[in-house]
Amino acid sequence: MSLLAAAGRFQGRLVLTHRDYLIDLVRTPLLAAVFLLLIRHNDRPDLLAYGLLAPVLMGVWSMAMLISGEVVDNDRWLGTLELQIAAPAGFARVVLSRVWVTTAISLLTVVEVAAVAILGFGIVPDVPHPFVFLVGLLATAVATAGSATLMAALFVATRTARTFQNSLSYPVLLLGGVFTPLDRLPEWTHPIGRLIYLSWSSDLLRDALGPAPVTSVAWRTGAVLGLGLLTGLGGRLLLGRVVRLVRETGTVGLT
Repeated sequence: MSLLAAAGRFQGRLVLTHRDYLIDLVRTPLLAAVFLLLIRHNDRPDLLAYGLLAPVLMGVWSMAMLISGEVVDNDRWLGTLELQIAAPAGFARVVLSRVWVTTAISLLTVVEVAAVAILGFGIVPDVPHPFVFLVGLLATAVATAGSATLMAALFVATRTARTFQNSLSYPVLLLGGVFTPLDRLPEWTHPIGRLIYLSWSSDLLRDALGPAPVTSVAWRTGAVLGLGLLTGLGGRLLLGRVVRLVRETGTVGLT
């Protein structure tokens, strides 16, 4: 437990003091202002839920990919990766703890977007289904941590992981229904989009902000958690496999 707490404290301090890591916390209020301005200019209050949720999900996903995904890569750059892998403490446990702390910090985007809506536009976000919203948000955080774990494992496995990191974000956000519901996209994208947990998260969270009753909450929450845990399990297994390989070959600094 002390190991997890120490790893979490380290990552929290790193995120909050490293200016580059705070870019998403700076960008999210600006995106929220742009979306809300577009909604007001076009007189489309029916799109308010979209304007509030899109910058939140973008911020959470971006921090997961850019910070959590680079946990291992930054350690390699600082020259501490070899020491961590050689240490008796489980390397995967350390990585997972740091990923979780980063994901928790990314949820500050919810507060930021609410503050922009209230202070900048005089809009108090209405949440008719607060329990569903809270459950959906926590499930999204769990699934995001799972995806970040897989990305961290890819950075141990190969240096070309940055290519995936840079090129996949917006396609994933689009197919995940962050900007518009998946059912508004071409039909051929639906099977692909439903494999991305964000498509379930965005639909569930948007419904929680609407007045209509939210249906199938347990099933949809289970889909978010199931996809996230499946991804996280894949990342955990890949991380363990790669760490064993680099220990055997002594190539941790060369992969």
